[in-house]
Amino acid sequence: METGGKASIGIIGSGALGSYFGIRLAKAGHSVGFLLRSDYEPVQQRGMRLVLAGDQEVILPSPDIANDPDQLGKRDWVIVGLKTTRNHLFKTLLPPVVGPDTLLITIQNGLGNAEALMELFPDNPVIGALCQIGVNRKAPGEIHSFVPGDGFVQIGAAVGNRGNDYLDVCQEAFEAAGIRTKKTASLGEALWRKLMWNVPFNGLTVAIGGKGTDAVCGNPELRQTAVALMEEIRLAGNALGYPIEPAYTDKLMGFTDQLGSYMASSVLDWLDGRRLEVEAIFRKPLEAGTAVGVDMPELKKLVEKLDQL
Repeated sequence: METGGKASIGIIGSGALGSYFGIRLAKAGHSVGFLLRSDYEPVQQRGMRLVLAGDQEVILPSPDIANDPDQLGKRDWVIVGLKTTRNHLFKTLLPPVVGPDTLLITIQNGLGNAEALMELFPDNPVIGALCQIGVNRKAPGEIHSFVPGDGFVQIGAAVGNRGNDYLDVCQEAFEAAGIRTKKTASLGEALWRKLMWNVPFNGLTVAIGGKGTDAVCGNPELRQTAVALMEEIRLAGNALGYPIEPAYTDKLMGFTDQLGSYMASSVLDWLDGRRLEVEAIFRKPLEAGTAVGVDMPELKKLVEKLDQL
């Protein structure tokens, strides 16, 4: 896709975040196809709806949907929003939609996702998109955003990959679709910054029985634990060569205070009986930090707790 043009886009993993991107991009004029499973029939009947903070709505009355990736065909871009517990399905779901020049964009949480895509498609450009948006799926095809101003996305190219050539056109398309987007020269640093939020607020909220983020922010002891987890992740990132400043913890806590009773994705997974993304979000960061000599006692305890659930 040339700068200013419209792309043919496939959404593989049409949960809250994948649907958010797809609805935004489709409304901006791109040809977006959504791969759906259990939501296929309800969305076929009722369409898709994005409710933004402030009750503004973006509606797709007749979205392009499929329940088989072969029906979507090859796409210019593929946005991967699968839970990392389903990354083993890459080999089945992605080849029907990925051509020789298809841009792959992973919006997944945790570590190792871009690398998994590069292993399967070594000649394709790969970009990681780290999202601070705050969206939940309220019903099939119905997505609600909880962040005033709609949050933002940070994009960066995977190391050793030609994704850098696509950052400008990706940013332009996202911005034109109403998705505030920043570019980063270091996808690794952006991932570790995102982990500073994901680890405490996807982990502690599950560990205390499946609560909203306000249950952590409003409890002095849990808030202190969240800050301690953030600091462990920050120090691990520093040791790996990513210079994350101490003040970033306060910034993230302020961001989370605005979310109210937002339910993190891991909470919704756990309450719905789905597997938690323990490996990508929690265990891999623990192993990476420990390997470079960072003591991470709070994260170790959290991983042990999540393993028991």
